[in-house]
Amino acid sequence: MLIIPANSAQALISPQNAIFGFGYYSSGYTAITNLVNSSGVVASDTSGVGTARGQLAAAMYGGDKAIFGYGSGYSNTTNLVNNSGVVGADVSGVGTARGGINAAGYGNDKAIFAYGHGGSYTAISNLVNNVGVVGTDVAGVGTARRFLGSATYGTDKAIFGFGYLDGGPSTSVTNLVNNSGVVASDVSGVGTARSFLGAAGYGSDKAIFAYGYTSGDALTSVSNLVSNSGVVA
Repeated sequence: MLIIPANSAQALISPQNAIFGFGYYSSGYTAITNLVNSSGVVASDTSGVGTARGQLAAAMYGGDKAIFGYGSGYSNTTNLVNNSGVVGADVSGVGTARGGINAAGYGNDKAIFAYGHGGSYTAISNLVNNVGVVGTDVAGVGTARRFLGSATYGTDKAIFGFGYLDGGPSTSVTNLVNNSGVVASDVSGVGTARSFLGAAGYGSDKAIFAYGYTSGDALTSVSNLVSNSGVVA
């Protein structure tokens, strides 16, 4: 049986700080957030602002701000976060409402939301400009899937990878995003096919995918490094 977690989302709000927010806990969905300082210390809960939900995504934009968007219940609501970590009220949704989505920064100061499930699996994307305005749907490129990972690499580009396919199983295909926000076609999968994994940038220009559920719904702790040219090891 596939376990569907109602995940939270996280993003940088500057090169030194981060924020975790939203998600699911024992009493249901929440909108609470927790700030992380430049020493990696997580602060106590901040009262939730905006619609409580899970299966959303978040990314940095504008150089020092963040955006949470989309989510469970097929939402397309977004919430902007200023450079002090304050979450703004709900912004009316733009684009196809969906959950199981992912997001990443690109082009130094912009962001992209892509993939997910909004009643059916999709590969559509939505670009976010450097003032946090979400664009309309861009036709999907690559394999439609949800519960994938995404990260910035090469300082100004992004990568989406892995994920759960319609009807299963998981995949290891990846899709590169250039510094103009254009999503490329599928790159043949490298590594263990899995979903519900995480991804993050490291070393100023590289990225890593790690953990998740394999196609047999077994937990794994494998990781795959991404070079500064977007090659997955």
